[in-house]
Amino acid sequence: MTAALDTLIGRIDNLAAPDRVALQKQLDEAGVLDQFSVWHPQTGPQTEGYFSEADLTLYGGAAGGGKTDLIAGLALFAHHKVAIFRQSLKSLKGLIERMNSLMRLAGLGKISGNPPKWVGPDERMIEFGHLSLPGSEEDWQGRDHDLKAFDEGAQMDPRKIIFVLGWLRSTRQGQRCRGLIATNPPLGGQGDFLIEWFAPWLDPLHPQFGKVKPGELLWAVFIDDGDTIRTVWVNGPDQVEIDGEMRTPKSRTFIPAKRQDNAYLDESYDAQLDQMPEPMRTALKTGDFQSARQDHDWQVIPSSWVDLAFERYDEGVDRDLPMDVLAVDVAQGGKDKTVLQPLHGRRLEQNIIRKGTDTRDGSDVGSLIVRERRDNALIVVDCTGGWGGDTVGFLQRENNIPVEKCVFSSHSGETAKDSRIPFYNLRAQLYWRLREALHPKSGLGLAIKRSASVKAQLTAHRWKMKGGKILIESKDDIRERLGNSPDEADAIVEALGWKEKANFRRVAKTRADGRMKPLDDPLGGF
Repeated sequence: MTAALDTLIGRIDNLAAPDRVALQKQLDEAGVLDQFSVWHPQTGPQTEGYFSEADLTLYGGAAGGGKTDLIAGLALFAHHKVAIFRQSLKSLKGLIERMNSLMRLAGLGKISGNPPKWVGPDERMIEFGHLSLPGSEEDWQGRDHDLKAFDEGAQMDPRKIIFVLGWLRSTRQGQRCRGLIATNPPLGGQGDFLIEWFAPWLDPLHPQFGKVKPGELLWAVFIDDGDTIRTVWVNGPDQVEIDGEMRTPKSRTFIPAKRQDNAYLDESYDAQLDQMPEPMRTALKTGDFQSARQDHDWQVIPSSWVDLAFERYDEGVDRDLPMDVLAVDVAQGGKDKTVLQPLHGRRLEQNIIRKGTDTRDGSDVGSLIVRERRDNALIVVDCTGGWGGDTVGFLQRENNIPVEKCVFSSHSGETAKDSRIPFYNLRAQLYWRLREALHPKSGLGLAIKRSASVKAQLTAHRWKMKGGKILIESKDDIRERLGNSPDEADAIVEALGWKEKANFRRVAKTRADGRMKPLDDPLGGF
């Protein structure tokens, strides 16, 4: 008797008697027990993945952990209607060959056609697709499946995955429905969304990291903020109110698997992986989702410098200082977000974020600024492209509140401190000044509130030389590669860029307040 079958029988035996009899009858009628003569999940992670009750499972990590076989086994023996995706149809060849070999043993025919497909008895179906082309996810709109599996999901667009999962359902009574993402760790930033989706298991910055076990169920909701999709973790499956809407949480889990968990692969497979270049070698051998995240050669701000700024914040740098600057990155409608970034001394505090749809005009943004401003802080508003003009008008002309304008595309006129190379525009200047401030030897000690999104945005920016000047890639370039707009990072560089002026203004005000009052007119009473 295989270990997997022992596990199944053990779970059945622990059920109440009526439930056990009903389940055994259902399994027997479905022919599930017969499958183990053809295929069974291997003891360990593969068995955990096969029997997992999670609505969405991330499986794998290391190469050789049995990801392909888990998809094949679930599709052939545990589900009725299945859709399996890879980034391209050509890359499905190995999976289809493995499934066809199992199907021959089980007398189920074979997968064929273009695109590949299998139709079996009792309306069973396995379909294959890709998500590489723009709009390719729309081909799957309204097509129900009880298993949607994404092989090498780190290579895919997260929005397309979520779109396809929207039709994870079945009209078949008692049919289990699940989403499965089987993948190796992200390489070169591609697939970083998985670290956010499964942060309690993968992200050292998450408060539950190191506390949750592999295979443990946690409950969460995907929230679409326009250009980004974030995860809100909740306490259980009950409906919760988020941003004024009632949402139904779904369960998620992560099940790591390594080559050592796969009895069909030996140390020669490890030797093959050892020939890979770093950091791919370490990522594929260990399954560490962080190990392959390597700074780009032209990255403006090194990741380690951001981590040091996070540590200084945690240590309490400038915790009790007044607010010097309130920087504002404006979004009036649309998918981007309005971000307010307070700066207290050297301390960049928790930002304030609102959806663009909630800040549709200058009065919306201006009112938010008035509510959040403290200590007569200097206000700087991003007016690049004219978006902040209404906000400036509301504050300055209608309420007589002074405002500084930031236009990223404007002329700089300054140079880098070390190389003396001039900046192409103000955007390059502001981001390079942040780089200089975060340099471990700068002595400035800038502190930043910990945030995965802030780190991703700050470390996403790259630079190049253009016409002998330093140029930082545009906001649109960042959005295309990162998947969202760097609103939070822009607000940070704006705040730092106007700190010196805020300090000068504060000193000037202090001096003015300390001047001697004028003498009374000695003839004033006559």
